[in-house]
Amino acid sequence: MNYSPIIAPIVEGHGEVAAVRQLITRIGEKLGIFIEVAQPFRLDSGKMRKREELDKAVRLQEVRVRGRAGGVLIVRDGDDDDVQCPVELARQISPELGAFSVPVEVVIAFHEYEAWFLAAAESLRRHSSVRSDATSPPNPESKRNAKKQLELMMNESYKETLHQAKFSSLIDLDVAAKNSRSFRRMMHAVEKLTS
Repeated sequence: MNYSPIIAPIVEGHGEVAAVRQLITRIGEKLGIFIEVAQPFRLDSGKMRKREELDKAVRLQEVRVRGRAGGVLIVRDGDDDDVQCPVELARQISPELGAFSVPVEVVIAFHEYEAWFLAAAESLRRHSSVRSDATSPPNPESKRNAKKQLELMMNESYKETLHQAKFSSLIDLDVAAKNSRSFRRMMHAVEKLTS
């Protein structure tokens, strides 16, 4: 019998499919537990805002968790034009309490997943595509277009499918949590789903 918890993610971007698996695994290691990460289900941000589409994705991921500790983790960027507050966006897309047989947590990266990299930019210097003088900005979540800010710290163009998983394996989790409220929420959501 397998007693390790399982998290079944739902993500919006192609790069996040591999990146979120890397990140959840690392957070589990930090918590001192092995977390099995199911294949993420990709659902674009527009469909995530449609209740029936998101519920369908949650039901598909719920099957992977049923009977085990863990749950479904929805991760998406908070770069919507009409909703500026990540807490409000999370509230809008969160499923009804008790709608599913497994716990569901929602994490909104404010404004983008890449803001988490900015929050711990110094730890990315180990990657050959990141400049040796890369430094976290004072408030990494304050501005939109984190991808562009990140690219300015790089020796090449930033590509989600090429860099996102690699950077997720390198960022200093403690520093990212210290500098990013939404990353602290990510860590808390993983801990909540596995406790």
